[in-house]
Amino acid sequence: MKPRIVAIPALLLLVACGQQATPGSTASPSPSASASTSPSASAQRYEVRATVLESASHGPQLCSMVRTSLPPQCGGPDVVGWKWSAVKRESQQGTTWGTYDLVGTWDGSRFTLTEPARLSPSGSGTREVPEGDFQAPDFTSPCRAAAGDREAVDPSKAGAEDYERALRSAEEDKEFAGGWIDTEGGGTVLVMRFTRDLAGHEREIRKTWGGALCLTTAARSQAELRTVRERVVKAVPNLLGASIDVVGNAVSIRTYVATDELRRDMDRRFGAGVVRVHGWLRPAG
Repeated sequence: MKPRIVAIPALLLLVACGQQATPGSTASPSPSASASTSPSASAQRYEVRATVLESASHGPQLCSMVRTSLPPQCGGPDVVGWKWSAVKRESQQGTTWGTYDLVGTWDGSRFTLTEPARLSPSGSGTREVPEGDFQAPDFTSPCRAAAGDREAVDPSKAGAEDYERALRSAEEDKEFAGGWIDTEGGGTVLVMRFTRDLAGHEREIRKTWGGALCLTTAARSQAELRTVRERVVKAVPNLLGASIDVVGNAVSIRTYVATDELRRDMDRRFGAGVVRVHGWLRPAG
């Protein structure tokens, strides 16, 4: 079982996802789409695996988030140079879609193909989706690499309900900086972070949690990070998502393209490394 993160009050970072093939859908046999005329060689090209969807209300659009209805629904920037006749696709009730590996240029509002689209390896079915330059946090207990986790002191208070009580209590503390459960290796370790006074917080946690425990310090509390996230959402247009990275003790935001200019602006406004910018469109190699 892999460790799982908990207690992150955040907007979910959602990425493009496909839709399972359904009865009545149609398909074209060709594996690739025609690209439009390539821009100048100096234009930066990007790659992405994404759903392209066209409905009665809009033409082909690039989707970073898909509502899994039937037919699916989504919206996003227009895809220039797209031809459905050149790709395998699915169609239902006036909506046509598919999931593809794409390469093209980005002008801030449109994605222009510079190479033929390729059907993603798993077609239009459910699959893992690369998340641009975003890397999933490592939820392994940080105490394992140091002095080790505090072992269970009362196994009778190490169940799910005990954990929930400990978490609710910690969340009320203004110094709380997040927490998660690490189940790597078959054990269960409650990891919690605070901005100060770990000994005092351990005494409080032990009133409700008797299982293995790891306490570490963090520079910023959850309350501080929530405030930063709210300010970023208001300040940065066209965000694809924003969340609190409890392991990194930072706010992670997803944009179409992660520019150095935006990273510098976030560092200037909120401090170096407080806001981590991730791009959905990845520079093509």
